Amino acid sequence: MCYQCQAITPLSGWNHMPKTANQWEFGVPDGRHLKTIHGLITTPEFSLTRERLEQMEQVIVVSAYGTGYDYIDVDAASNFGILVTRTPDAVVSATAELGLTFIMALMRQIVPHDVAMRAHSGLIPVPLAHDAHHQVVGIIGYGRIGRELAKLLKPIGFDIMYTREHGPWHDHPGFVGISDLLVSADFVVVATPLTRRTRHLIGKDALQRMKPTAYLINIGRGACVDEEALVRVLQVDGIAGAALDVFEDEPRITEGLESLPNVILSPHVGTRTWETRARMTRDAFDNIEAGLKGFADDGKAVNMESWARRPVSGWV
Repeated sequence: MCYQCQAITPLSGWNHMPKTANQWEFGVPDGRHLKTIHGLITTPEFSLTRERLEQMEQVIVVSAYGTGYDYIDVDAASNFGILVTRTPDAVVSATAELGLTFIMALMRQIVPHDVAMRAHSGLIPVPLAHDAHHQVVGIIGYGRIGRELAKLLKPIGFDIMYTREHGPWHDHPGFVGISDLLVSADFVVVATPLTRRTRHLIGKDALQRMKPTAYLINIGRGACVDEEALVRVLQVDGIAGAALDVFEDEPRITEGLESLPNVILSPHVGTRTWETRARMTRDAFDNIEAGLKGFADDGKAVNMESWARRPVSGWV
Protein backbone atom coordinates (compact mmCIF):
# COMPACT_ATOMS: atom_id res chain seq x y z
CA MET A 1 0.00 0.00 0.00
CA CYS A 2 1.20 3.53 -0.76
CA TYR A 3 0.85 6.00 2.11
CA GLN A 4 0.87 9.80 1.81
CA CYS A 5 3.71 11.30 3.87
CA GLN A 6 4.76 14.87 4.52
CA ALA A 7 7.77 16.73 5.94
CA ILE A 8 6.94 20.32 6.72
CA THR A 9 10.41 21.53 5.75
CA PRO A 10 13.14 20.32 3.36
CA LEU A 11 15.38 17.82 5.14
CA SER A 12 19.16 17.63 4.90
CA GLY A 13 20.42 14.42 3.34
CA TRP A 14 17.04 13.47 1.90
CA ASN A 15 18.61 12.38 -1.38
CA HIS A 16 20.37 9.58 0.53
CA MET A 17 17.15 8.07 1.87
CA PRO A 18 16.22 4.66 0.46
CA LYS A 19 13.49 4.22 -2.10
CA THR A 20 10.06 3.71 -0.60
CA ALA A 21 6.62 2.84 -1.89
CA ASN A 22 5.19 5.74 0.10
CA GLN A 23 4.71 9.16 -1.48
CA TRP A 24 6.56 12.04 0.20
CA GLU A 25 5.91 15.76 -0.15
CA PHE A 26 7.48 18.80 1.54
CA GLY A 27 6.03 22.01 2.91
CA VAL A 28 3.31 23.11 5.31
CA PRO A 29 0.06 21.29 4.44
CA ASP A 30 -3.16 23.25 4.07
CA GLY A 31 -6.37 22.25 5.83
CA ARG A 32 -7.56 20.06 2.98
CA HIS A 33 -4.22 18.30 2.66
CA LEU A 34 -4.07 17.62 6.40
CA LYS A 35 -6.92 15.16 6.02
CA THR A 36 -4.95 12.93 3.61
CA ILE A 37 -1.63 12.57 5.45
CA HIS A 38 -0.67 9.21 6.98
CA GLY A 39 2.84 10.07 8.19
CA LEU A 40 4.27 13.48 9.17
CA ILE A 41 7.73 14.81 10.10
CA THR A 42 7.25 18.06 12.00
CA THR A 43 9.18 20.78 13.89
CA PRO A 44 8.25 23.42 16.51
CA GLU A 45 7.21 25.75 13.67
CA PHE A 46 4.27 23.42 12.98
CA SER A 47 2.90 22.47 16.37
CA LEU A 48 0.49 19.57 16.65
CA THR A 49 -2.29 20.80 18.89
CA ARG A 50 -5.37 18.75 19.68
CA GLU A 51 -7.32 20.79 17.14
CA ARG A 52 -4.79 20.17 14.38
CA LEU A 53 -4.47 16.47 15.20
CA GLU A 54 -8.24 16.18 15.05
CA GLN A 55 -8.13 17.51 11.49
CA MET A 56 -5.57 14.85 10.51
CA GLU A 57 -8.17 12.16 10.05
CA GLN A 58 -5.87 9.54 8.52
CA VAL A 59 -2.56 10.19 10.28
CA ILE A 60 -0.94 7.09 11.76
CA VAL A 61 2.51 8.22 12.91
CA VAL A 62 4.31 11.53 13.40
CA SER A 63 7.98 12.17 14.09
CA ALA A 64 9.38 15.22 15.84
CA TYR A 65 12.46 16.39 13.96
CA GLY A 66 14.71 16.48 17.03
CA THR A 67 14.55 15.35 20.63
CA GLY A 68 12.00 17.79 22.07
CA TYR A 69 8.30 17.18 21.48
CA ASP A 70 6.65 19.68 23.84
CA TYR A 71 4.94 21.24 20.81
CA ILE A 72 3.02 18.00 20.21
CA ASP A 73 -0.09 17.26 22.29
CA VAL A 74 0.94 13.71 23.11
CA ASP A 75 -2.16 13.01 25.23
CA ALA A 76 -4.40 13.97 22.33
CA ALA A 77 -2.35 11.89 19.93
CA SER A 78 -2.71 8.89 22.22
CA ASN A 79 -6.46 9.41 22.38
CA PHE A 80 -6.61 9.43 18.59
CA GLY A 81 -4.39 6.33 18.28
CA ILE A 82 -1.49 8.27 16.71
CA LEU A 83 2.05 7.07 17.31
CA VAL A 84 4.43 9.90 18.32
CA THR A 85 8.15 9.46 17.70
CA ARG A 86 11.31 11.60 17.80
CA THR A 87 15.04 11.49 16.96
CA PRO A 88 16.87 11.78 20.31
CA ASP A 89 20.09 9.91 19.49
CA ALA A 90 20.87 12.03 16.44
CA VAL A 91 21.18 15.32 18.34
CA VAL A 92 23.37 14.22 21.25
CA SER A 93 26.91 14.93 20.04
CA ALA A 94 26.26 18.28 18.36
CA THR A 95 24.22 19.67 21.27
CA ALA A 96 26.78 18.56 23.86
CA GLU A 97 29.57 20.06 21.76
CA LEU A 98 27.74 23.40 21.69
CA GLY A 99 27.44 23.23 25.49
CA LEU A 100 31.20 22.70 25.72
CA THR A 101 31.75 25.62 23.32
CA PHE A 102 29.63 27.92 25.49
CA ILE A 103 31.46 26.92 28.66
CA MET A 104 34.88 27.52 27.13
CA ALA A 105 33.84 30.84 25.57
CA LEU A 106 32.44 32.13 28.86
CA MET A 107 35.32 30.84 30.95
CA ARG A 108 37.94 32.48 28.72
CA GLN A 109 35.80 35.59 28.02
CA ILE A 110 36.16 35.14 24.26
CA VAL A 111 33.26 37.40 23.24
CA PRO A 112 34.13 40.45 25.40
CA HIS A 113 37.78 40.14 24.34
CA ASP A 114 36.72 40.11 20.69
CA VAL A 115 34.51 43.17 21.19
CA ALA A 116 37.28 45.04 23.00
CA MET A 117 39.83 44.27 20.30
CA ARG A 118 37.53 45.49 17.55
CA ALA A 119 36.72 48.69 19.46
CA HIS A 120 40.35 49.58 20.18
CA SER A 121 42.05 48.14 17.06
CA GLY A 122 45.00 46.90 19.06
CA LEU A 123 46.14 44.89 22.07
CA ILE A 124 44.58 46.02 25.33
CA PRO A 125 44.91 44.85 28.94
CA VAL A 126 42.12 42.47 29.92
CA PRO A 127 41.12 40.85 33.23
CA LEU A 128 42.43 37.38 33.98
CA ALA A 129 40.14 34.51 33.04
CA HIS A 130 40.13 30.97 34.45
CA ASP A 131 41.39 27.60 33.37
CA ALA A 132 39.29 24.46 33.60
CA HIS A 133 40.88 22.75 36.59
CA HIS A 134 38.69 22.92 39.68
CA GLN A 135 35.90 24.72 37.80
CA VAL A 136 32.60 22.98 38.59
CA VAL A 137 30.00 22.34 35.92
CA GLY A 138 26.54 21.51 37.23
CA ILE A 139 24.29 19.78 34.70
CA ILE A 140 20.53 19.94 35.20
CA GLY A 141 19.04 17.02 33.29
CA TYR A 142 21.39 14.09 32.91
CA GLY A 143 20.00 12.27 29.91
CA ARG A 144 21.83 11.51 26.68
CA ILE A 145 23.02 15.10 26.13
CA GLY A 146 23.95 15.74 29.76
CA ARG A 147 26.02 12.56 29.97
CA GLU A 148 27.74 13.28 26.66
CA LEU A 149 28.62 16.79 27.84
CA ALA A 150 30.11 15.37 31.04
CA LYS A 151 32.18 12.96 28.93
CA LEU A 152 33.58 15.88 26.94
CA LEU A 153 34.30 18.01 30.00
CA LYS A 154 36.07 15.53 32.27
CA PRO A 155 39.30 15.07 30.23
CA ILE A 156 39.73 18.87 30.11
CA GLY A 157 39.78 19.03 33.90
CA PHE A 158 36.30 20.20 34.91
CA ASP A 159 34.63 18.78 37.99
CA ILE A 160 31.13 17.49 37.23
CA MET A 161 27.99 17.42 39.31
CA TYR A 162 24.51 16.71 38.06
CA THR A 163 20.91 16.46 39.13
CA ARG A 164 18.00 14.56 37.62
CA GLU A 165 14.42 13.85 38.59
CA HIS A 166 14.96 10.10 38.93
CA GLY A 167 17.99 10.22 41.22
CA PRO A 168 21.62 9.19 40.63
CA TRP A 169 22.63 7.43 37.44
CA HIS A 170 24.37 4.07 37.87
CA ASP A 171 28.17 4.39 37.64
CA HIS A 172 27.94 8.20 37.32
CA PRO A 173 29.19 9.85 40.53
CA GLY A 174 28.42 13.49 41.20
CA PHE A 175 24.66 13.41 41.79
CA VAL A 176 23.37 16.19 44.04
CA GLY A 177 20.07 17.90 44.72
CA ILE A 178 19.31 20.94 42.61
CA SER A 179 19.78 23.36 45.52
CA ASP A 180 23.29 22.07 46.18
CA LEU A 181 24.09 22.24 42.47
CA LEU A 182 22.96 25.85 42.17
CA VAL A 183 25.05 27.10 45.08
CA SER A 184 28.18 25.14 44.11
CA ALA A 185 28.53 25.22 40.31
CA ASP A 186 30.62 27.72 38.36
CA PHE A 187 28.62 26.83 35.24
CA VAL A 188 24.98 25.76 35.50
CA VAL A 189 23.93 23.94 32.31
CA VAL A 190 20.23 23.37 31.61
CA ALA A 191 19.93 20.21 29.50
CA THR A 192 16.51 19.01 30.54
CA PRO A 193 13.40 18.60 28.37
CA LEU A 194 10.43 20.90 28.91
CA THR A 195 7.70 19.41 31.09
CA ARG A 196 5.20 20.80 33.57
CA ARG A 197 7.83 20.34 36.28
CA THR A 198 10.70 21.97 34.41
CA ARG A 199 8.89 25.06 33.05
CA HIS A 200 10.63 28.06 34.68
CA LEU A 201 12.73 25.64 36.72
CA ILE A 202 15.41 28.33 36.62
CA GLY A 203 13.59 31.41 37.90
CA LYS A 204 14.29 34.20 40.34
CA ASP A 205 14.87 31.97 43.36
CA ALA A 206 17.16 29.57 41.49
CA LEU A 207 19.19 32.40 39.95
CA GLN A 208 19.63 34.06 43.33
CA ARG A 209 21.07 30.83 44.73
CA MET A 210 23.82 30.79 42.12
CA LYS A 211 27.24 32.22 42.89
CA PRO A 212 27.75 35.80 41.65
CA THR A 213 30.72 34.48 39.64
CA ALA A 214 28.67 31.69 38.02
CA TYR A 215 27.30 31.43 34.48
CA LEU A 216 24.00 29.99 33.23
CA ILE A 217 23.89 27.99 29.99
CA ASN A 218 20.69 26.74 28.35
CA ILE A 219 20.94 24.03 25.69
CA GLY A 220 17.68 22.33 26.76
CA ARG A 221 14.38 24.07 26.12
CA GLY A 222 13.85 27.81 26.30
CA ALA A 223 10.94 27.85 28.73
CA CYS A 224 12.96 25.97 31.36
CA VAL A 225 14.41 29.41 32.15
CA ASP A 226 12.34 32.41 33.22
CA GLU A 227 14.06 34.86 30.90
CA GLU A 228 12.53 37.99 32.43
CA ALA A 229 13.96 36.92 35.79
CA LEU A 230 17.29 36.19 34.12
CA VAL A 231 17.43 39.69 32.61
CA ARG A 232 16.72 41.30 36.00
CA VAL A 233 19.40 39.23 37.74
CA LEU A 234 21.99 39.97 35.05
CA GLN A 235 21.22 43.69 35.14
CA VAL A 236 22.16 43.88 38.84
CA ASP A 237 25.26 41.65 38.53
CA GLY A 238 23.50 38.78 40.26
CA ILE A 239 25.47 36.25 38.20
CA ALA A 240 28.46 36.64 35.88
CA GLY A 241 26.68 35.94 32.59
CA ALA A 242 24.78 33.48 30.42
CA ALA A 243 24.78 31.68 27.08
CA LEU A 244 21.49 30.72 25.46
CA ASP A 245 20.82 28.63 22.37
CA VAL A 246 17.09 28.27 23.07
CA PHE A 247 14.52 30.87 24.07
CA GLU A 248 11.28 30.98 25.97
CA ASP A 249 9.18 32.41 23.14
CA GLU A 250 11.09 31.58 19.96
CA PRO A 251 11.76 33.24 17.62
CA ARG A 252 11.19 36.29 19.86
CA ILE A 253 14.00 37.17 22.27
CA THR A 254 13.01 38.52 25.68
CA GLU A 255 13.53 42.27 25.81
CA GLY A 256 16.79 43.22 27.47
CA LEU A 257 18.79 40.09 26.65
CA GLU A 258 20.28 41.49 23.44
CA SER A 259 21.68 44.57 25.20
CA LEU A 260 23.58 42.66 27.90
CA PRO A 261 27.31 42.37 27.07
CA ASN A 262 27.77 39.32 29.29
CA VAL A 263 25.26 37.17 27.39
CA ILE A 264 25.98 34.97 24.37
CA LEU A 265 22.91 34.56 22.13
CA SER A 266 22.82 31.71 19.64
CA PRO A 267 19.90 31.16 17.19
CA HIS A 268 18.95 27.60 18.27
CA VAL A 269 21.78 25.97 16.34
CA GLY A 270 22.56 23.08 18.67
CA THR A 271 21.76 20.52 15.99
CA ARG A 272 22.65 22.57 12.93
CA THR A 273 25.57 20.59 11.58
CA TRP A 274 25.56 18.68 8.31
CA GLU A 275 26.21 15.37 10.02
CA THR A 276 23.58 15.79 12.72
CA ARG A 277 20.84 16.94 10.38
CA ALA A 278 21.53 14.06 7.99
CA ARG A 279 21.14 11.59 10.87
CA MET A 280 18.00 13.36 12.12
CA THR A 281 16.55 12.99 8.62
CA ARG A 282 17.39 9.31 8.49
CA ASP A 283 15.97 8.63 11.97
CA ALA A 284 12.76 10.60 11.32
CA PHE A 285 12.30 8.84 7.97
CA ASP A 286 12.85 5.45 9.64
CA ASN A 287 10.34 6.34 12.38
CA ILE A 288 7.63 7.08 9.84
CA GLU A 289 8.37 4.05 7.71
CA ALA A 290 8.43 1.75 10.75
CA GLY A 291 5.18 3.18 12.10
CA LEU A 292 3.43 2.75 8.77
CA LYS A 293 4.78 -0.76 8.35
CA GLY A 294 3.49 -1.67 11.82
CA PHE A 295 0.09 -0.30 10.89
CA ALA A 296 0.07 -2.27 7.65
CA ASP A 297 1.15 -5.47 9.42
CA ASP A 298 -1.28 -5.15 12.33
CA GLY A 299 -4.16 -3.52 10.49
CA LYS A 300 -4.60 -0.86 13.21
CA ALA A 301 -2.72 2.08 14.69
CA VAL A 302 -0.45 1.44 17.67
CA ASN A 303 -1.54 3.05 20.93
CA MET A 304 1.15 5.58 21.75
CA GLU A 305 1.10 4.99 25.50
CA SER A 306 2.09 1.35 25.07
CA TRP A 307 5.13 2.51 23.12
CA ALA A 308 5.97 5.13 25.74
CA ARG A 309 6.84 2.36 28.20
CA ARG A 310 9.09 0.52 25.78
CA PRO A 311 12.85 1.29 26.03
CA VAL A 312 13.16 1.79 22.29
CA SER A 313 15.20 4.77 21.11
CA GLY A 314 13.15 7.18 19.07
CA TRP A 315 9.68 6.41 20.42
CA VAL A 316 8.17 8.90 22.84
